[in-house]
Amino acid sequence: MGNRMKPSRSSTTREIISNLLQHSLPGGAAINEYSNIVIDHAENAYIWDTDGNRYIDFFTGVGVSNIGHSHPKFLTAVSKQLARCTVGSFYTEVRAQLQQSLAALLPSNLQHIHMYSTGSEAVEAAVRFARAASGREEIISFWGGFHGKTQGAMSLHAGPRKRDAGPFPTGSHHVPYAYCFRCPLNLKFPGCHYACVELARNSIKESTANNVAAIIIEPVQGTNGNIVPPAGYLKEIRKLADEFGALLIFDEVITGFGRTGRFFAFEHEDVVPDILVLGKAMGSGVPVSAVISDAALVENTSFSLPSAASSTFGGNPLASAAALATIEIIRDEHLVERSCESGKLAESIMKSWSGELTVIGNTGISGLMIGLELVYPGTNRPLSADVMRNFFSSVLHRGIIAMAYGSRIRLYPPLSINDSDLKEGLLTLYSELQCLAQFVENYPYKD
Repeated sequence: MGNRMKPSRSSTTREIISNLLQHSLPGGAAINEYSNIVIDHAENAYIWDTDGNRYIDFFTGVGVSNIGHSHPKFLTAVSKQLARCTVGSFYTEVRAQLQQSLAALLPSNLQHIHMYSTGSEAVEAAVRFARAASGREEIISFWGGFHGKTQGAMSLHAGPRKRDAGPFPTGSHHVPYAYCFRCPLNLKFPGCHYACVELARNSIKESTANNVAAIIIEPVQGTNGNIVPPAGYLKEIRKLADEFGALLIFDEVITGFGRTGRFFAFEHEDVVPDILVLGKAMGSGVPVSAVISDAALVENTSFSLPSAASSTFGGNPLASAAALATIEIIRDEHLVERSCESGKLAESIMKSWSGELTVIGNTGISGLMIGLELVYPGTNRPLSADVMRNFFSSVLHRGIIAMAYGSRIRLYPPLSINDSDLKEGLLTLYSELQCLAQFVENYPYKD
């Protein structure tokens, strides 16, 4: 697959895309517009389009298919449930089995589960939970964080994603994340002694009404570029939450289910949140998410009233079967361990890239959650959108689907990917990065 594919699309592909766009509202996934491919079928780490091209999938729907595409055990479990019942208003055995399996993976204060459909829905429910449990209102979130695209979830953003999308619910305050490559204080770790946490502490003291219900954070920031914070940072955030009497929410919608080399990313730091939010890979493509905490926190509050926190599709039998199968496959096939090993392999392959390729400004690897930030050589300036759009197309035409635009490359291969495909994909990226570096050197950024 070393040669470039022909970028032209068949008449069938063009017709399908035309029919879709004819009845689509704007604002859909950027990767659709950038790739202009129509998926025909997929298996493990491969995707085939309607033109017969095969791709190695380093995207997996933003880390949705951790177990790989079309896993036989997954298909069997979902098909059996599909033939039985899919409406979720009542108790079902499969949901009970799922919740028992999920609780068995978690510490003692995370044993009670509410299920939802999407990450955004679960985040908003987690915020409601925190406010009900604490009797407080304000929420602290982080620069560069991403928690969904519903209005309440977007209020937690701090950055350009929410421009021209307001007004937003009140009560949110934003503090810097430990994004060491772009430290707002221009300091270096570990000599900084977590100065960003001290800045957050002072910001909370000065800008809130001393009414903080929760601090919500991604253990690794996904949408911001797979930003891995320094060791010990989450422990400092735990201390910060305790200092202000706030509940700590970990948004593990992307990082959960083995993505970072642990079943949950908080296990890297041995820091336990008060509320855990899960989604994406939980259902391996079937929409399902969850909020997990301790029921005692919201007893006799508005959150605990009948139907107060329920969701139409939350915990439906099909989603429960999909999530249960996902957990069983990850466990039985040792995919958490596989993620850790594959991440080390990726790191060994990429260890020389930053020194050799001057367009690489920052690299972050946690299991198979891999991020690269690209800059103009000799600067901290992100590569332009046009340059990255062309780079995405070049990578695609070499048979690799990756989130490689917006100056950041985000890689989410299946945890089940074999070493050969992982190496092939990374070496293809390396080859294209070499071409990109040569281009940028000839057309450098100018103020």
